[in-house]
Amino acid sequence: MRPVASSGVPDPSPVAGDAQPESGDGTGPGPSPDHAAAATALREAFTRLQPQGSDAWNFLAAFTHLGDRYGPYQPGASDLSRSMAAQDAAPGGRAGTWKRRLRQVAGADAGRGAGDSAGTGGAATQGELDQAMAQVVEAFRFLSARVRTLEERLASEDRPVDGAAWLIPAAELGAWVDPVVAHIVGKTPGGAVVHGDCGEGALLSALEHAGLTARGAEPRGAVALGALERGRSVTITEVDDLVASCAPASLGGLVLSGVVDRLPLHALVSLLARSRHALALGAPIVIVASDPERSGALGDAVARDLLQPRPLHGETWTLLLQRAGFVSVAPLDGGDHAEARFALSAAAPA
Repeated sequence: MRPVASSGVPDPSPVAGDAQPESGDGTGPGPSPDHAAAATALREAFTRLQPQGSDAWNFLAAFTHLGDRYGPYQPGASDLSRSMAAQDAAPGGRAGTWKRRLRQVAGADAGRGAGDSAGTGGAATQGELDQAMAQVVEAFRFLSARVRTLEERLASEDRPVDGAAWLIPAAELGAWVDPVVAHIVGKTPGGAVVHGDCGEGALLSALEHAGLTARGAEPRGAVALGALERGRSVTITEVDDLVASCAPASLGGLVLSGVVDRLPLHALVSLLARSRHALALGAPIVIVASDPERSGALGDAVARDLLQPRPLHGETWTLLLQRAGFVSVAPLDGGDHAEARFALSAAAPA
């Protein structure tokens, strides 16, 4: 196996069994100018990448070494690739797959005796194959160490408090129901409309009366049960999970309220990305959110201590919607102007 320096970088010097590329002038073995330049550039890159010897460094070094010697962009660069090409049994002389070639080489070498190396290089080929597999093992060993490190770090971090919906309960849409329904009915290309957090289901009922299929997501079990008893189609879950379960481009509209006031920023960005994926082309999305300039601090002292919610301004929602790929972002008129909430509408691009 190729020696590895203390920094974790495979030693670029040749070892027994390595193929020696012909020189650029064809006079015999020796590195070509292009190969020498590439080796120099690789060493310089290794020097820039610090810290050497870390799990990340060793992982990249192992795969760089593996790809440089055995990658598909180096056809004919090694005894292994040449022997695989010679043993390719594809009909009509066509090139076979790398998997088939590896099986042929491994099977042919396994069937030979210790002194039988005729035909394709025998022991030399098997030795090179051993080197390749050793590099794969090393790469995955370092990958395993990196994953274990990440798992240990995540295990030590604070987790969000379960049941955030109870700490900051969603307010019913109230006066916003009629303008939201009118906007959805006028813009939807067809398909189910989802509302989260749907609460008691007033918006779902209005959408169904308008002839649309409406589904709700409500994480508060007792509230969701009340909506179910009223005949609404409600799932006891977070709207993010419901949207993630929808087929791509299957929803005819989406309304988000309540949930938008209690999720951290990274979760809101993720929710908008999933929403964009689930909405049909041209389908509307409506955000009904608390106005941070008028609503003050949300929730009681416990909610503020545990969740530290920060309602977003309308300008911030506009930016987030645009970054998520939505178009036609604009304020939605209606509602109770004395209420400390605003609404924005947008659409998936058609």
